[in-house]
Amino acid sequence: MEWKKKLEVLWEVTLRLPPIFVMDCILNKSFLPGFTLFQYQPSMSWLEYILWIFIMTFVFALAVVVFLLSTSQIQDIYSFTAMVTFLMMSYTWNQGIPTLAENQSSTHHSHDFYDLTQNAVTQLFLAYSFSYIWMLRQRTLPRTEIKAIISLGMMTSFMFPAIVYLVCPNCEYLSWVPVISMVGPTFAIAIEVFGSVRALVWTFRQAYNVIKITLSAIGIQGFVEHHWIRLQVPKVLRVFWITRLFYQLTLLCVEDYSQRDESQHLLYSLDYYSIVIRLFTQSCENYIAMLGMTSVVSYFAHHVGVFLAFCVGSDSEEDRNMGTVSAILFFILGLQTGLTGLRPEVRLARLCKNFCLLLTAISHFIHSMIHPILMSLSASQSSNVVRHLRVLSMCVFLLTFPTCLLMYLWSNYSISTWLLSVTAFSVEVMFKVIISLTVYALFLFDAYRNTFWEGLDDYVYYIQSTGNTIEFLFGIFLFCNGAWIMVFESGGAIRAFMMCIHAYCNIWVQAKNGWQVFTKRRTAVNKINSLPQASKSELESLNDVCAICYHELNNARITRCQHYFHGVCLRKWLYVQDNCPLCHKLIYAPENVTTNAQENNNQDEYEEDINPGAMAPIHGEMAAGQPQFNPVIERQQVGRRLNNGTFQPANTLRVHQD
Repeated sequence: MEWKKKLEVLWEVTLRLPPIFVMDCILNKSFLPGFTLFQYQPSMSWLEYILWIFIMTFVFALAVVVFLLSTSQIQDIYSFTAMVTFLMMSYTWNQGIPTLAENQSSTHHSHDFYDLTQNAVTQLFLAYSFSYIWMLRQRTLPRTEIKAIISLGMMTSFMFPAIVYLVCPNCEYLSWVPVISMVGPTFAIAIEVFGSVRALVWTFRQAYNVIKITLSAIGIQGFVEHHWIRLQVPKVLRVFWITRLFYQLTLLCVEDYSQRDESQHLLYSLDYYSIVIRLFTQSCENYIAMLGMTSVVSYFAHHVGVFLAFCVGSDSEEDRNMGTVSAILFFILGLQTGLTGLRPEVRLARLCKNFCLLLTAISHFIHSMIHPILMSLSASQSSNVVRHLRVLSMCVFLLTFPTCLLMYLWSNYSISTWLLSVTAFSVEVMFKVIISLTVYALFLFDAYRNTFWEGLDDYVYYIQSTGNTIEFLFGIFLFCNGAWIMVFESGGAIRAFMMCIHAYCNIWVQAKNGWQVFTKRRTAVNKINSLPQASKSELESLNDVCAICYHELNNARITRCQHYFHGVCLRKWLYVQDNCPLCHKLIYAPENVTTNAQENNNQDEYEEDINPGAMAPIHGEMAAGQPQFNPVIERQQVGRRLNNGTFQPANTLRVHQD
């Protein structure tokens, strides 16, 4: 059953290839070069050029519509096209019948049975193919006898010129016989066209209703994803690009061999280097070909990403999206650099530069894959050395590969904006790896300490802040480099749009988030400093653990509600809210606190005096329907809430949000 499904997928992909090739030929200005109406000529007038643009646009739109149709509809269109093709071939072949008569009358020879037999065999093949396709399309005829009679009539129409020549070779109207023989098949095709027009109108109405209902149900993104899977766009583009590549390879080999000495052997006479260079130059000469190359790049990048995820032990689905990320980046780079509009020799150099930029971007994706694994390994105190070595070896690769790449590029190329971009991306990923390894080492060192390391959070914050600052500075540098390229080298709307996205996502948003983290931390530090420090005698008399991290209280801060917490743990808690983790009272009361908050706190204290040991009631919409407070259960729930990703303890999980 599996092979049958694969054959069906292969058949569907094959059916969608011809529209892609038609669009490719139109963009290359090589669609039906034998027809003057479709042939592009640089010397044509502006009126002829407008007419050519109109015809090519119509044919291109028609190819797009055919590509979007269902498999059965595409089969109907191909069958109709095959019928018209067979009929035109029959007419062209029957044009030789009057020529045979003229040769006989002028040279007084006997019948040329060889030419006549060849014509008869060809017409039989065309007639059988035409009638077979026609019968496949006639699904509504009730009786098989009617189909057989009509099929016999069509075959007779195809053979009519040869029959007339045999009966009356000197007929005066023999030149009209090929035209007469087309009447029956043309009438059948006309009926098919009339029925197809009605079906086409009905199809467009149904498609409009289906699209409207689907968009309202699942949205634009779901609609696009559904049809992207239905049309199997990546597979179609990959098969198209590979087929196109082999076709061009055959043409280049034949062309190169025709210019060589015929006495040499074929394998030794070809200039393989020149052929490969020209092949890859032509493989992205228009947007359709570039989409095909993008799908091939995505295919290889996807499998590389799956292999790397297996190596580092990642089971996240997001880590297996390297193919999608690579495809988007490669296509954007092609559009941004104007790859299709460059000269062939410049296009190859630009393609290699784009691949270098793509490799550096993939290295950033690999870092985003291994960074959470490093943090989880250090937090879980895993003793599996193999897992640590697998991730650390990938970090070594991320440090070695950019270094080797930069050494090669700087030793073989002069300084340029492209080289500066590659250098910035490479150095940035190396800094990010060093930052991740440093935090990983700090967490491992803290795991083997017997006492609570209160300064760990500060060290991690300073290291990560340094890394984020360096990344922010690299973003500014890349923006300035792109602005220089746009102004002095190659501008364009796509580059300007991408620069705006870069400025918003990598500069503005990052600066905004960094400032928010800094202000939250500064505010939390000020709040913590306003709380009194617990003395050793108080801690000894308390003899308890921190309710946030459940570690021993070697030092602590005392809240207004007389609860003891580690200063680091309480500072992280204040990133989230200002209430006490145990009694939910306000920990820090600034001077400008509202009267309403003060009244609520007074009310809490009054209710606690009335019912000591019970939890203060929760005000607002959460007050109704809440179960009775249990201090033990509440402490466990607080610990779970702190460990769910919103807030992470400094010593237990060691994953710092900031």
